[in-house]
Amino acid sequence: MVDERGPGVSFSDELDRQRAQIMRAVRRASDGWAAAMRAHKLAPPDSGFAERLRRLATAASDEQVAWEHAHAAGLLWRPVPGAENAAPPYELRPGTGRRGPERMWARFDAAVAGLNRAITGSDAATVADAFGECSEAAAALADAVAHEDAAAASASTRTRGAA
Repeated sequence: MVDERGPGVSFSDELDRQRAQIMRAVRRASDGWAAAMRAHKLAPPDSGFAERLRRLATAASDEQVAWEHAHAAGLLWRPVPGAENAAPPYELRPGTGRRGPERMWARFDAAVAGLNRAITGSDAATVADAFGECSEAAAALADAVAHEDAAAASASTRTRGAA
């Protein structure tokens, strides 16, 4: 009997291909996360803040999906020793004049702390969940900051028009 996967293709070969595909997705997601973090590290205080937060949210979401697939394939996260003490880029840290509602920043700070704890272990599902929480917190902040920026721009336009 010929296997549905074709002649000469074993279950093991198929599993190896699936894992390789998942690892490529993990690498792409990791590259996107690194790029989003670099954007915050090198950022001037400007109106692009909301967009940087949105890119961070998207990158965290991509990491979540990649690590959910990795977990389903039985892959583990490689622990990052000492990560629980890591700090985000300066513009994302408390006390730096970051824009947006404080309650949303509290959620973001908690999500970052949760991610930092998660990546010290090897459970891919826990890491995926932590990236998901970071994504949701950053997306909410991006929306709030964009709304604040739009309101400030509108007020500025009204003020100039009245002058």
